[in-house]
Amino acid sequence: MKITLVQSRGLVNDPKVNFFKARMRINNVDSEIFVFPEMFCCGYVSRRQDMQLQVLDNAILKDLAKLSDNKGSTIICGCPLAEGDDIYDTALIIDGFEKHHYKKMFLYKDNVFDETQVFKSGGTPMIVERQGLKMGMMVGHDLFIGDLVAYYAENGADIIICISALLPEQIEGFLKVAQSSAIRFKIPIMICNMTGNDCGKELGGKSAYISEKGEFLETCTAGSDVREIRIDVDALKANTASRSVPPKIEFSGSDSVTIKKVDPDPNGPFCPFSG
Repeated sequence: MKITLVQSRGLVNDPKVNFFKARMRINNVDSEIFVFPEMFCCGYVSRRQDMQLQVLDNAILKDLAKLSDNKGSTIICGCPLAEGDDIYDTALIIDGFEKHHYKKMFLYKDNVFDETQVFKSGGTPMIVERQGLKMGMMVGHDLFIGDLVAYYAENGADIIICISALLPEQIEGFLKVAQSSAIRFKIPIMICNMTGNDCGKELGGKSAYISEKGEFLETCTAGSDVREIRIDVDALKANTASRSVPPKIEFSGSDSVTIKKVDPDPNGPFCPFSG
């Protein structure tokens, strides 16, 4: 199986152009699955009006569904979802004309963007299966939720796919967390991180495929756009079958010790190893 990471930037205020960008890449590559970054459909924006929620369906989503159906490929891409007054940051899974949304759980706050003021948090894991390969979905800092990684590892996911839109100063630490999680829970992790200038901020790219042993099997640069990754489904499923997940330990309480400062005795015996 081939999974293609497209870490291209989603343009703000022009979802139709984002469709053309996606179509160009999908039409030029034979792949079962295409993965695009967080908020690719509308660009990584913080204002509801800039997401163009009212036109996304006609401007990009219907055409992506037709493209998926014609190509026979699954498309995973970042897209906001409105439900009443609430907006979710989601990974949209397009399988022909069927659409499924995984809602981001860990909303992040920094000096660039406070997601908690814009989005509502999701709370339901999602495992997507294609041709026997089971993929656990994540968006951005969901990767920091150890219980979510553990859930996927314990429930038969063969790989985790995480889409993100991280700055250069964020992606290095993020990849270290991904590597540590892959080793701890014995599950491969694939990250598709947006690259390029978005709303005045340069995003970091450096998408990667990390094995269950923490090896970086495939990596992108900050500037590269498309990476085709061949997946040995049988090998991943064999790893899943042999996986042992660290046990959860329920603590009934904890011991508490207070260290009191003790002044040294000036008349105490001389210690030859001091001073």
